[in-house]
Amino acid sequence: MTRQAVHEPWPRAVHGWLAAGLLALASIGSQFDRTVISLMTEPLKRTFTLDDTHFGMLQSIPFGIFYVLACVPIGRLADRYSRRMIIVAGVGLFSLFAMGSGLARSFTQLFVTRIGVAVGEASLTPAALSMLSDLFPSDRLSRPVSGFLMSAPVGQGLALIGGGSLLQWLTTSSALSRAPFSSLAPWQAAFIIIGAPALLLVPLFLLLSEPLRRGPGAAASLPLREVGLVLRTRAAAIVPMFAGFAMVNLVSYTFLLWTPAFLQRTYGWNTAQSGAAFGLIILVCGTSGVFCAGWLSDRLARRGHLDAQLRVAAFGYVGCGLFGALAPLMSSAPAALGMLAPAIFLSMMPYPCAGTAIQLIIPNRARAQVTAIYVTMTTLVGLVVGPVVVGAMTDHVFHDPAQIRYSLAIVIGIAAPVMVLLLLKALGPFRALRAVRSDP
Repeated sequence: MTRQAVHEPWPRAVHGWLAAGLLALASIGSQFDRTVISLMTEPLKRTFTLDDTHFGMLQSIPFGIFYVLACVPIGRLADRYSRRMIIVAGVGLFSLFAMGSGLARSFTQLFVTRIGVAVGEASLTPAALSMLSDLFPSDRLSRPVSGFLMSAPVGQGLALIGGGSLLQWLTTSSALSRAPFSSLAPWQAAFIIIGAPALLLVPLFLLLSEPLRRGPGAAASLPLREVGLVLRTRAAAIVPMFAGFAMVNLVSYTFLLWTPAFLQRTYGWNTAQSGAAFGLIILVCGTSGVFCAGWLSDRLARRGHLDAQLRVAAFGYVGCGLFGALAPLMSSAPAALGMLAPAIFLSMMPYPCAGTAIQLIIPNRARAQVTAIYVTMTTLVGLVVGPVVVGAMTDHVFHDPAQIRYSLAIVIGIAAPVMVLLLLKALGPFRALRAVRSDP
């Protein structure tokens, strides 16, 4: 069991930011693996004889479903035991299985390794957000949460830029003609190279200290029925919040998994070109969107807006829907990228808002569990539904892989307005919960 801080002073800011930085590095490592597969659409389809629907299912079923199945049990463990050690185990697991994906010789083997990656990565977000809430006071929490969640677009952007160049180099050079890589396809070698670095973080996490637990509910582990009561008493805010943020995940995974294929099929770009262009947009616009959301949320919170996080998330997403739906319909690649830039900026703003908002209305010993439920619901909708719907629509409605642009426009154009309406519905109940919550 971890210890509780009742009236202890908050940790030094430098200690909190060092922990946030290490957690961000782990997140970058996890994003590399789950992102680079979007650049492997065509080689994986050729290797395993897949259509777009089945490629979407490859990412959604083994990764998405087992990610969500593992998330809640891991969240419960994180509310009872050392979050640091849970993250150590998770980082080691997803790194090893990511490398294992590169050794897959059949679709079944690849399927199994994606399950292992999912279980490992499921440990990170619930445990990390719970740790951060015990390292920073509430009016300064949005920025470190943003720093941690900013790692997602950083990892995605670097994976697309570096992964695209890596795949192109492995495909065109003689590097794979020499042992020990001579029996590997370029996509297999890429998985091994990308999965290995995260293992270096394991000893660094072992040096990190576990923070004292703070706030309401920090004294004892809550049984499952009490966690259920926490959810029921906050349902008026939590239900529309979680449903709204599920739409955010749906749009984000749709962008992430299908944009490289869209650029290649519509404008004739190769893997390196599409990876570099889209990766740069995610790296610059995605990270700045997360940072700006955290900064703006903290600024509004200090001015007394109890619903600051939900306001920032909802109003920014109006533009995401507009630019995101128009981007695939542009007649040229530069015009499409010009629309994608603000769409990606605005699509990333809800992530730190969601992570912070949950911590602010949930008792300490239920935070990781409720965060895990949030991750479960939003991932189930975003990763399982989004990629499959786009692939199925392209295959069975438009009957032409080249028409993926219309599938993207329809899915994004519907999901974004739904998200805004749901978060607006949550504003009042969220303010009421914040009015009665206080930090130690």
